[in-house]
Amino acid sequence: MPTSTASPRPRVVGLTVVTLVATLALLFSYGYQRPSHTSVSEVLIRQPASINISTVEPSVTFSSSPLGNVGLPFGRQDHAFHFSPISKWPLAKRVLGPQFQCLVEKGKRYYTDGVLPAFNGVSNFATPPFTQDSFKANGWSVNGPIDEPLPLHWEDAFKLIPEGAPADGEDSDRDNEISRIYVDQSLPFTNAQGSMPPTGAQVYALYIPEACAIITSVSYSPSHELQKQGVPANEIANRIPPLHQLSDILWAVWETLIYAPGNLQYYAVDGITNSIAKPLMDAIFTARRGTINVPWSNRLTFNLDSQEGKALFASPNGVAVAWFLIHRASELGRRTPTVTIFNPDGNNRCMIWDLVRQGEPSVFGEPIVDG
Repeated sequence: MPTSTASPRPRVVGLTVVTLVATLALLFSYGYQRPSHTSVSEVLIRQPASINISTVEPSVTFSSSPLGNVGLPFGRQDHAFHFSPISKWPLAKRVLGPQFQCLVEKGKRYYTDGVLPAFNGVSNFATPPFTQDSFKANGWSVNGPIDEPLPLHWEDAFKLIPEGAPADGEDSDRDNEISRIYVDQSLPFTNAQGSMPPTGAQVYALYIPEACAIITSVSYSPSHELQKQGVPANEIANRIPPLHQLSDILWAVWETLIYAPGNLQYYAVDGITNSIAKPLMDAIFTARRGTINVPWSNRLTFNLDSQEGKALFASPNGVAVAWFLIHRASELGRRTPTVTIFNPDGNNRCMIWDLVRQGEPSVFGEPIVDG
């Protein structure tokens, strides 16, 4: 005699409802209302690891003390960043992407509290003109200039740059040259603490007078080199030369060896690898282009009205532009910088800043707006 069995359908329905509720909860927890493009914060929080926000906290202090004491270290940053799995972060941090927001806030502060007062003549942050003696006095050895061709991946960018005014006010063969000048902090120097040994810092850059441009490729700051040598963090500030900021070193070369103090228009960084700018740029590439392989033809341009522009302005490779504008407002005049980023082979992240004169467009295209 057959026996009657209860239908399993109610259990299936119950499991389906539970699964649906769980799925909706998961989607909600990740803020699954997608904008027209993926946000940079969303890309950063979905990476397996994320920058420790304590290293990019947004406070920027401007005071009457020499601005060199307030500047960020330049160039490649090898100090350790602490990573934590996203699953261990509070929900608010996962959704907001705090490391990106901190860079955005810091970039805003650099402009509103540093650059604008310099433009308006209400700050005393300008540094005196440099001479060729400034290098030796600060332990810097100058090597070059050496003629060098423009790297191939920069050729399309420089085709858009109009020929600038002669660097020294007169036409000369030198204006058409691309010169590599290498400076290294290989000589002893004297600072407020007394006589100091060399730090081993170094800066490689190409100087292109005709294009009014500088391209940096290698830059290791005095503080970075001392850190590598094991000097305690609380002693580093006492061991560096007065001339130690990247913007000042580049300007000293531009002013004393290229003779074009007011003509600087483009500042580029080649082969970015530091642990703040690299993940930031990759997140922007992914959010806006869906890939980190972004050739010049698919480049991204931002101004400081955008969150991406502010964050790049505050990155170790962008902050030199802020100091150019703050220290050299009298020579450069009022500028509204834009930044263009690209990554031609997926592993050669580049940025170029156009120090746009007010009211003029960038030669690299219309900036992308937020949204």
